[in-house]
Amino acid sequence: MIRETVGHLRDLPRYRQILASLVRYGYRDVVTALHLDKLVEPFARAAMGDEVPPEDRPMRLRMVCEDLGPTFVKLGQILSTRPDLLPEAYTNELARLRDHVKPFSFAEVESILAEEYGRPASEVFARLEAEPLASASISQVHRARLLDGRTIALKIRRPGIEKVVQADLDILNNLAQLAERHIPALVPYGPVSLARELDRTLHRELDLSIERRTMERCRGQFAREPYAHIPDVFRDYSTPRVLAMELIGGVSVNDLEGLRSMGVDPAVVAVRGSKILLRQIFRFGFFHADPHPGNLRVLPGGIIAPLDYGMFGRIDAPTRERIVDLLTGLIGEDTDRVLRALEALEIRGEHVDPRALRRDVSELVASYCDLTLDAIDLSLLLRDLVGFIRAHHLKIPPDLVLLIRALVTIEGVGRELDPHFDIAAQVRPFFRELTVKRYSPRRIFAQTARTAEDVQRIATLLPDVLGQSLESIKRGELTLKFDLQHFDQLVGQLTRASHTLTAGIVIAGLIVGSSLIVRAESRLFSLGYIGYAIALVLGIILILSLFQKMK
Repeated sequence: MIRETVGHLRDLPRYRQILASLVRYGYRDVVTALHLDKLVEPFARAAMGDEVPPEDRPMRLRMVCEDLGPTFVKLGQILSTRPDLLPEAYTNELARLRDHVKPFSFAEVESILAEEYGRPASEVFARLEAEPLASASISQVHRARLLDGRTIALKIRRPGIEKVVQADLDILNNLAQLAERHIPALVPYGPVSLARELDRTLHRELDLSIERRTMERCRGQFAREPYAHIPDVFRDYSTPRVLAMELIGGVSVNDLEGLRSMGVDPAVVAVRGSKILLRQIFRFGFFHADPHPGNLRVLPGGIIAPLDYGMFGRIDAPTRERIVDLLTGLIGEDTDRVLRALEALEIRGEHVDPRALRRDVSELVASYCDLTLDAIDLSLLLRDLVGFIRAHHLKIPPDLVLLIRALVTIEGVGRELDPHFDIAAQVRPFFRELTVKRYSPRRIFAQTARTAEDVQRIATLLPDVLGQSLESIKRGELTLKFDLQHFDQLVGQLTRASHTLTAGIVIAGLIVGSSLIVRAESRLFSLGYIGYAIALVLGIILILSLFQKMK
């Protein structure tokens, strides 16, 4: 039994340490439910100790994560972003895990830098401060001065963290499998998929070159934004274990006195900070997933400088459009649109009662149908939506969860800066922009062209597929029954459909081309209107032909 539970005997001491910590902080019921009592029984009394764990169960979970080190601190941080899995009391408590992580020694810092640079740190830097500026679960940051006098920040990965993290990930994956096997109530929450998400997140954060590339990408995206400053990176001093970047001064975004002493209006900071995040979400689809006050600095002139690029979310263009559909459906009292948007966003469950789901969506829609986007409390709407998702045990894609968390966090920061801050007013222009792009002639033309390419590809492949099928039938490998009575009609329908599609592409091309000519206001201005006239005539002919075919 023990060999089945513990994949490698070398992990047994760590396994017992984890179980002992759960027992020490009052989670013996979890150990019992996992049928792992025998592993921890010999150490149960020592694990309990003399201290009585606090009554607050969420607090005890945070203490377990702090007690077990970096991997579990990161697990707690991920769980703090999952209101779809845990009640608010747990997510709020686990959010405190961002602070109070014990730093590693300066001797270890010097050793790591010597290994990465191939020479002592004293030969690379004119000065390297021993006291860290910040310490986190995966790395810590030190101030350094280059030989040319520039001051930088060095983010250094914890020593030996890779082996520790990998061993912990193996154990957590095993515990997740046991949880799904022995605790049916946890199955809808997907412990194994959560363990995989943690594995992916940690391996990305362990490689600091990924964070460097993220910073470079964001710096390019905001190169022309006067109110956003992305820290520069120093490639020559960066490795997978060390990230050298610009040292950012300023004040924390929630330091109201500091902002006013710089002559910066907190209300302006709230608007600018929200626009940075919203632009990342709805324009680039690549956004900062942890925009809490500790990761946002304000420079003189009210310039916002986001920090810590280790956790980023990604949403593609179709997902952004589905989000607009979801909110539009809620506001427009369109239950079917909300249900379609949920399905398109892959918010679904395995054993869902469709009638109960539709009923609760209708109730959710009814509570927002009389409101406009300006009047909606977006954080409250998102919390209601998350509560609905939890009630029906639906699963949300991880990046969508990060999006919800980021929006709620940035609205909270905005309200702290300005009690009248309205994030919905900041969201509206991005929704309008997405809608215009979605129904623009250029996009419609592009979609039509892609459809034509698909039809052409199918038409090209069809003879080969039929030929291979016939050969298989001859060899006796495939037996099919064909009814070719109406095959000629099918060919005729496909031919007419291709002709109609071609005409539609030509009309769309005329409209787009004419629009570009008219907008350019060149000497060919009149040619644009001629193109419109030709498109109109062809469109009327196409519609009449379609009506004739329908008779």
